[in-house]
Amino acid sequence: MYQTFIKPLYLDVKTFVLDTLFPISCLACGEEGTWICADCKSTIGKLEHQRCIVCQKNTPFGLTHPHCQTPHGADGLISFLNYHDQKVADILIKGKYNFLPGIYEELGKLLAGQLKTQYPNILISNISLIPVPLHSTRKRWRGFNQAEVLCRSLSEQLNLPVADVLQRKKITKTQKDLKKDARLKNVDGAFALSPWALNHKSEVLNHPFILVDDVTTTGATLAEAAKVLKRNGAAKVICLTVARD
Repeated sequence: MYQTFIKPLYLDVKTFVLDTLFPISCLACGEEGTWICADCKSTIGKLEHQRCIVCQKNTPFGLTHPHCQTPHGADGLISFLNYHDQKVADILIKGKYNFLPGIYEELGKLLAGQLKTQYPNILISNISLIPVPLHSTRKRWRGFNQAEVLCRSLSEQLNLPVADVLQRKKITKTQKDLKKDARLKNVDGAFALSPWALNHKSEVLNHPFILVDDVTTTGATLAEAAKVLKRNGAAKVICLTVARD
């Protein structure tokens, strides 16, 4: 009964309220009808180079440099947009703090298109998407996890599965406000396998993954999450973000 009547009604009311308070318009310039208008898409700040997740120096295709690789480290980091571009910052900040998951659906489509054209080699048939998880308390407050929305959108566009194999064990401070050493300490031990994955470890062992988040600065959060996957036998972990700060 709830599934048939109450839940659809709740979703309709929620959609109406959100559309009334936050009507769909370009988060960069305000043009109505779309989260990112065509003009802003064409002029938005794109990154010219990828950086190694360990040493932060330029690297081809976002791959971790051979001398930076460790047994439990991420194998690469790919980001597409420059967070220092005001349009990029406006889109991501407003999407997150105005509680607008729709923008991340649109950004997921943008990421999927870029991956298809620039990085088709990582889209192997057995690779799965993993969102960087939010702590349950923060997710309840925000109402959604932007990384999960990105993953769902990417999954639809790329026909790749989403794996629910990570959980966030502790609430962490916002990384952007911390210095490098503090960032490492902040996320140390923040992640673990989800209860489901603990009972299905074969879903991680020898499998490749794309670990997804919205923004990265030093890569500390992604590296910590990747470490959990690698320690539990993941074959490869490529990190993917919309933007790099």
